[in-house]
Amino acid sequence: MCVNRTGGSYLVGSDGHPSPWFAVGMSNGADGVGTAGGTDGRDGDAAGRLFAGPGEMRALCRALDWAATPLGPVEEWPAALRAVAGLVLAAPTAMVVLWGPELVQFYNDAYREVMGAKHPAGLGQPTRECWPEVWDFNAPLYEGVTRRGESFTFTDQPLVVERHGRREEAFFTLAYSPVPDDGGAMGGVLVTVFETTAQVRARGAREEERERLLAESEAARARVTATLESIGDAFYAVDRDFRFTYVNHRAEELWGRSRESLLGRHYWTEFPQAVGSVAHRHHLEVMAGRRPAHFEAVSPVIGRWVDVSLYPDEAGGGLACYFRDVDDRRHADAERERLLREAEAARDAAERAAAAAAASEARYRMLFDSIDAGFSVVEVIFDAERRPVDYRFVEANPAFAEQTGLADAVGRTARELLPTLEAHWFEVYGRVALTGEAVRFQNGSEPMGRWFDVYAFRAGAPEERRVGILFTDVTAAHVAARERERLLAELSAERERLRSTILNMPAPLALLVGPEHRFDIVNAAYRRVSGGGRDVTGLTPPEAFPELAGQGIYELFDRVYETGEPWSGPESPVRYDRDGDGVQDTWFDLHFQPVRDAEGRVVGIFNFAVDVTDQVRARRQVERLLAESEHARADAEAARTEAEAANRAKSEFLAVMSHELRTPLNAIGGYAELMEMGIRGPTTAQQQEDLRRIQTSQRHLLGLINEVLNYAKLETGTVHFDLADVPVRDAVLGAELLVAPQARSKGIALAVTDCPPGLEARADVEKLRQIVVNLLSNAVKFTDPGGRVEVSCARDEAGVRVRVSDTGIGIPADKLEAVFDPFVQVRSDLARPHEGTGLGLAISRDLARGMGGDLAARSTPGAGSTFTLTLPAA
Repeated sequence: MCVNRTGGSYLVGSDGHPSPWFAVGMSNGADGVGTAGGTDGRDGDAAGRLFAGPGEMRALCRALDWAATPLGPVEEWPAALRAVAGLVLAAPTAMVVLWGPELVQFYNDAYREVMGAKHPAGLGQPTRECWPEVWDFNAPLYEGVTRRGESFTFTDQPLVVERHGRREEAFFTLAYSPVPDDGGAMGGVLVTVFETTAQVRARGAREEERERLLAESEAARARVTATLESIGDAFYAVDRDFRFTYVNHRAEELWGRSRESLLGRHYWTEFPQAVGSVAHRHHLEVMAGRRPAHFEAVSPVIGRWVDVSLYPDEAGGGLACYFRDVDDRRHADAERERLLREAEAARDAAERAAAAAAASEARYRMLFDSIDAGFSVVEVIFDAERRPVDYRFVEANPAFAEQTGLADAVGRTARELLPTLEAHWFEVYGRVALTGEAVRFQNGSEPMGRWFDVYAFRAGAPEERRVGILFTDVTAAHVAARERERLLAELSAERERLRSTILNMPAPLALLVGPEHRFDIVNAAYRRVSGGGRDVTGLTPPEAFPELAGQGIYELFDRVYETGEPWSGPESPVRYDRDGDGVQDTWFDLHFQPVRDAEGRVVGIFNFAVDVTDQVRARRQVERLLAESEHARADAEAARTEAEAANRAKSEFLAVMSHELRTPLNAIGGYAELMEMGIRGPTTAQQQEDLRRIQTSQRHLLGLINEVLNYAKLETGTVHFDLADVPVRDAVLGAELLVAPQARSKGIALAVTDCPPGLEARADVEKLRQIVVNLLSNAVKFTDPGGRVEVSCARDEAGVRVRVSDTGIGIPADKLEAVFDPFVQVRSDLARPHEGTGLGLAISRDLARGMGGDLAARSTPGAGSTFTLTLPAA
């Protein structure tokens, strides 16, 4: 708290600068006790003015009987409490003020959500009564704020509160700050509250969901493995170097090799006989072109015909292969065709051919019924425009019903069995029937709820429009692949959200990954403190900051990475190139936080680096200056004490003498007035003239003494200011009426120009009128007859200005500032024509400054002067 010589005061922050929140005008009353300016009984309802405006909390504050609370009536509140009350009510964020020894609550609309069912009863209630469940947490914080002026901040602080009729755990980001009272002591606590319960719980839910998805992913992987082991096809997978990564049970049977003897080994080393074969060529083409392939060929490994499907593994970069032994089918087909040809060529051996055909059919039927893949022959049905619209099942093996779930399909059409079957099935089979081109594909059927791997080929003569369909239910594999894609997409999105969060944080933050601590994510704030805004992404700390060698910073990264324990170092000294101008001493608040993977292993480090160099240097400079000023203060103390004693003695002498002189002067005036009234007997005209002159001289002398007394009051700090919103025009016109007779008697034109009726200033109306009267009287006194005095007023960025201009004798430039000193006049010789003490302008300037304003002058000798009074706007 700083106090000027007229009793005005303003609040200052802990760093010695004026507080940016509020300034409080104070003055000393006649009894020497400070009183808050701006609100008294004459100004109406204090609560109505302080809490004017929209919003529920303003309405509740207007309606609350504050006199029944420990804070007392609003008109008796200290100015600091009023100022912070206005600040809190206008704030969009949740704020609560705790004032006085009882820490009485005062909060805004945004804080109502925090209060819950405790609103509105908590308004005006001591916080310990309102929040007993968190008192143990808050009590030491309030102690630190109110007694030591400390500030505290907590992020995602868990608290168990009771605000909806039950105790519940909630999370808050809190900031506790001290609020000074009018005397500079800690009057209360300002608490800013952000409830983060939803965000904290959401993060926990996301972690649980992530763990659940990972578990489901593992289960899906297990289901895929079980499926691969249970299918009738042989399956194996190789990496990009053709090394086996998986071999199922059926492949072991066909190759006659155990999977343990193959996993991790090179395909062409283990099966050199396959090099140069059709399979070898197709493997190389699929690996290079990343496109699937299907073919049938004789396997050089098992020496039998196999049906092979090759697929690129996009995730691992290798290949996946399904193959089945179709040697029996190939021989059966060949045999059947040979028999048919023989039957046509040797009609004369019909019985023999028929028997052979029957035998072949039996073998075909045995093979047809024994394969574990679904197989059927369908007859495609076309409309008049040769568009496929349906197909009828001609044959179906036992595995058909198992793979599709359709029983008794032979003889029935697809539309009969599945009325909503998708049109693409008809289009594919119709194209195969018309062109004779076989096709291999995967597709799903919503009515069946399944996915199939299908190989379709023409069966029989083209005119029969028949298609053979060999297929396998791959629903489990498809679902597993889709789930894997979804999990990968979610993991990628989560990483992008983390990256976006880091890049947009206002605090300097970087993510370093791996044992080398390579910078992976670096936000803009971190680049600014990195020195010249350099981007260190992709570099290690020694590469990014070679000047840090030998300072222990690299070792800190290693220690946090190896131990998994976070490290914090407030105001850590660091020598580095801060601005691109060379290595210099700096200080940082450093924080190293380990980052762990799903298994708890440390994989990276979050590095917070807040540059506090300016704060440290400023504090050290203040400490040095304080030490120097301590020596100077001791030397100045003795001189100041002596000067104050002399000044106090002078002021007390002037006050006593002024009081002593006024008593006989009042008696002189009183008795002269009695004689004028004829109470002591009749008087002659000459005697009446003498009495008038006595009265004039008595009033003049009394005015001089009153000026001295007023100045003495200002010097001793006993002038009381009642500040309010004052209409400036009314005060000016009131002063003009008092000075008008004096102006008329000298033949001087006195006018009030350009003073808007609605203009208001923050002032004491009596003191404002006294200043204007002094300025007008001086102007009339120092203006020759026939001259002019004008008063104008206006508002600008500095406040309200009242100007008094005259056409008088003017003031020399070297005397312009001296006219505001006490007992000073422009002419000080004994022959001066203008009487007075020389205190009017000194008193006027002190009164202006006591109301938070000022008084200044400009003049041209021989042309006149202009005095400008500046006051705060209402």
